[in-house]
Amino acid sequence: MQVMSRKLPIDAVLFDLASTLHGKRIGGHFAELFPDVEAALDGLRQMGLKLGVVTDKAMDAVEPMLQRFGLSMWFDIVVDGGAVAERKPHPAPLLHACEALAVQPAHALYVGDSENDALAAQAAGMQMIRVSYAEGSNDATEASPCLRVIDTLSELLEMIGSPHQGNRTRRVVQAAYRHDDWAGLYI
Repeated sequence: MQVMSRKLPIDAVLFDLASTLHGKRIGGHFAELFPDVEAALDGLRQMGLKLGVVTDKAMDAVEPMLQRFGLSMWFDIVVDGGAVAERKPHPAPLLHACEALAVQPAHALYVGDSENDALAAQAAGMQMIRVSYAEGSNDATEASPCLRVIDTLSELLEMIGSPHQGNRTRRVVQAAYRHDDWAGLYI
């Protein structure tokens, strides 16, 4: 793994759904959280970063899974496979999330597990971190454009470094679907 600065100039971290869960049936009974997911999300939130999920999965599979594992409270936005006309590797889903969060793509980081994730991030003009532990990670090649490959989400906290400068204020986003929980808006 390459050596890099511990502080990345980012305002948001977006996750592919498979990067936060383990199991072959994402919406089913066999999915379970990776060990350090909640601690990593908490650490990122304490840094003042906006958090989101960008997935090709349908919302009827995504929302129940986020609810089941108590992840909804961590995310400011969820962009599902039906939110925009194109899917990854097209950059549209990532750009849609950035626009809704009022974050420039160059100041967002995408955490994914596949070559499509890497290509979408590159096309959107954002940096990508590839996880080695998710189900689709074997699909990504060494040539896939990414800043770094990590083995745990706790490594992401180490990369970003000390708490992010300034406090972030939550901004209400008009969305086609609104979640009742305080933490997230789903688009």
